[in-house]
Amino acid sequence: MIYVLDTDILSILARGDSSLTPRIRRQIAQLPAEDSVATTIVNYEEQMRGWMAALNRYRSTTAQIDVYARLLHHLEVFDN
Repeated sequence: MIYVLDTDILSILARGDSSLTPRIRRQIAQLPAEDSVATTIVNYEEQMRGWMAALNRYRSTTAQIDVYARLLHHLEVFDN
């Protein structure tokens, strides 16, 4: 079976500060080996819109560097 994560779940996992995060991670980890977890290109696009909005909010280089570092991690997660 394939489980498709929506944008809300992806956001919760990316932030990591929700009380739901551990439960979601645990549920994913407990899936049978033959199951897989995926997302859609639409979810990816929605996530990228959020990142671009965050970059536009910050004018200081220091703040933008932090956002870019988190964006890099975000891309690495999608790459796996």
